[in-house]
Amino acid sequence: MAASEAVTESEHLKSLNISTARELWEDKDALGKFLNVVRRSEGFAELAEALEQSEVRPAKPCSSA
Repeated sequence: MAASEAVTESEHLKSLNISTARELWEDKDALGKFLNVVRRSEGFAELAEALEQSEVRPAKPCSSA
């Protein structure tokens, strides 16, 4: 049960990160600062790299709950 809770929490954090990046998309300075913070978070460095290199605004994440 703890493993499924961890996956759920991880997916929730990923969704929050994507939503925040989406909202900051037009303000590249703020987006860069946010992605630097995300990059330092365990497990989210690859997500931050992908978002920073993307030229397309991230889609709204869908909730699995």
